[in-house]
Amino acid sequence: MRCTSDTLKIISQACAFTKHEEDREEALALAFRTFEWLDCQGDIKPDAYTFTIMLSVCANLILKEEQGMRFENARMLFQKCCESGHVNDHVLWKLKLAINEQEYYQLVGAGVETKAAELDPSWSRTVTMNRRQGDNRGGYQNRNHQYSRRSHF
Repeated sequence: MRCTSDTLKIISQACAFTKHEEDREEALALAFRTFEWLDCQGDIKPDAYTFTIMLSVCANLILKEEQGMRFENARMLFQKCCESGHVNDHVLWKLKLAINEQEYYQLVGAGVETKAAELDPSWSRTVTMNRRQGDNRGGYQNRNHQYSRRSHF
């Protein structure tokens, strides 16, 4: 059976919204292993929806007391999202939930009320391309740097 990006999103989403504290560390590790595997594939890659899920993983599973770890993982995810052109308003909203306002400004270069359309156009090039091709989801569920292990294990 072939693993699809949708299968990986379901796994990561289940991890992001785990409700049991005793499962938190395992869910965090599984979500990042899943993301790392997806990011290394040649034929499937993370999309905007994948990045929103992974930012939810950071917000929900990395303790507030571990702000440095939250920031480093959120930074890595946001940079990959920018590089791949998948930044949209949903990604920015999830980023806001994962890090504080000062860190957000450091990464985005603008305040938390800024919309994706107001940022560097290359950050949203895939989203814009999908809209032109008739996909009105803005790349949110487009089908089509290694994270630091010490940051979340």
